[in-house]
Amino acid sequence: MNNRFNNVNTGKNRQGAYAFAARIMLVILTMAVCLMIPTPADKANAVSISVNGDEKGMIKNSDREAAYVILIEYMNDLKRRDLSAAQKAELDEIMYDANVFIANTEMTVNQLATYEVTVKERMEAAAAKEVPSANKFLFIDNTSAITAAKYDEQTAITLSVVNLGDTSVSDVVITPVVDTSKKKWPFVIQTASDARVIDNIAPAKSIEQSVGLAKQATWYFVVASDAMTGVYPITFHAIYYRNGAVEEADLKTYINITGKASSGKLETDDEATPTETLKTSTPRIIVTGFTTDPETVMAGDTFNLTVTVENTSDKTAVSNIQFDFKAAQEGSEKETTYEAFLPTSGSSTLYVDRIGPGESTDLSIEMTARADLTQKPYVINLDMAYEDSKHNPYTAQSNVSIPVKQEARVDSGDAEITPENVEVGQSVNVMFPVYNKGKTILYNVQVEFVSESFTGGSTFLGKLDPGATGNVDAMLDAVAATEDEGIVKAVISYEDEAGNVTEVEKELNIFVSESYGDDMYDMPEIDEDGDGIMDGMDYDGDGIIDEYYGPQKKSFSIPWWVWLIVGFFGVAVIVVVIVIIVVAKKKKLAAELAKIDDEE
Repeated sequence: MNNRFNNVNTGKNRQGAYAFAARIMLVILTMAVCLMIPTPADKANAVSISVNGDEKGMIKNSDREAAYVILIEYMNDLKRRDLSAAQKAELDEIMYDANVFIANTEMTVNQLATYEVTVKERMEAAAAKEVPSANKFLFIDNTSAITAAKYDEQTAITLSVVNLGDTSVSDVVITPVVDTSKKKWPFVIQTASDARVIDNIAPAKSIEQSVGLAKQATWYFVVASDAMTGVYPITFHAIYYRNGAVEEADLKTYINITGKASSGKLETDDEATPTETLKTSTPRIIVTGFTTDPETVMAGDTFNLTVTVENTSDKTAVSNIQFDFKAAQEGSEKETTYEAFLPTSGSSTLYVDRIGPGESTDLSIEMTARADLTQKPYVINLDMAYEDSKHNPYTAQSNVSIPVKQEARVDSGDAEITPENVEVGQSVNVMFPVYNKGKTILYNVQVEFVSESFTGGSTFLGKLDPGATGNVDAMLDAVAATEDEGIVKAVISYEDEAGNVTEVEKELNIFVSESYGDDMYDMPEIDEDGDGIMDGMDYDGDGIIDEYYGPQKKSFSIPWWVWLIVGFFGVAVIVVVIVIIVVAKKKKLAAELAKIDDEE
């Protein structure tokens, strides 16, 4: 009995233990199921897992679509916060970049999951930014192209700055952030500061409206000879006034540099970090260089522009490519804007059927530079539209900077020469104007006088702006008598922006005669001893002063009394002649009277 009771108790104990264990398992399963059900926050942070394969396989289109949905939902959740227009625009930009990257990149499931987390972190950081003032609303508008440049060449970087705030900003001073590291600053450092000033930037209510309200600022840099090939981020620092307070902001743009082969390539942060990389097959077309024929483009001339473009993808070919050349607009007012270059054929569009992976091709177009352009580089934008092997469309934009030269026009006015004839040892004053009739600045203008008869007269005029006049006022010293036509050359020399020297000659007529000295007029004028002979002279009766002319040979002279006798006899002869004439007349008259008496 006791044994049966014990057996019954033992059975009951076993059943209770089984029931208790079952309850415990049910609780554990319930907790596991609860943990597996994602909360809204877990949804936002969920990582897409490929349904069609394991985590070690490559992602498929379904994985890409799932990742896109997760990221777009995450972004929309963030936008429900009280965000500014600038923050929302930054979220859109992050989402756009992520979509392009995921759609065109081959990667594993793990790599996609890692990338999703990275994108979410970027979105969260953009949404968490504080926007206390307008400095968070200053941006470079998204129509700004990436500039392309080559080593040892000058290039232009133009910032198109927009204000997405609610108030205007004024007195905007923008300076480039220069760095001595060639990995951060690929240009030659020429000045300590290179600031540009924008008077005012009006606020825009939308990104579309901001394009019309954008203000531009342009810098000209020379790419260093040892610059590496790659895309450099260039930062500009802005200081300005908003509501009477000083605020600051940083603006970033990019430039694609083509360096020497020996300089190597710019190493990006991704390349420098030995982590698992993502292979991308996105085809990109970039400008690797350009030439002009002739090499120097003068204002008003026609030239042939050849641009070399390259397909940077090593696996994907691009096809059905359209290139549009468009010169940047010049002029400050809408009514006076114009394009610096115009295609001679009337069309600025070129078509290329295909560019293979890693291949390059040349694009040639004939253009004419406007005659009234000032001497500086001008930008030509190159818009590109193309497709990959799967007919996915792409667009890109680049630009080249064409330096335009203006022919210097130097002229001079009539020269005023005082006196026009001089003797050796004397000086002459020469004055005439020098005119800059061109559209380019003349540097180190100076005038030299070249002649065997004169020395001196060098004149430095310095810089002459377009339309300016420099006045030459020089004194020339006569050192030798003129043996030719009396031509004196005034050589006018000047330099252009590159330091090239040009000379222009002007001919002047100035005669130089020998100097006879003043000693012929320095004879003594005082006879202190009263002897009738000038002091210091040896007057020997011949009427010649020996001291000046030297001893003279004496000639035969007639005494004075002989001249007196000759004069007396001369007078006597004259008297006798007169008496004879008078007597003859009286005799003739008497004869005539006697004849009359006889007739009576």
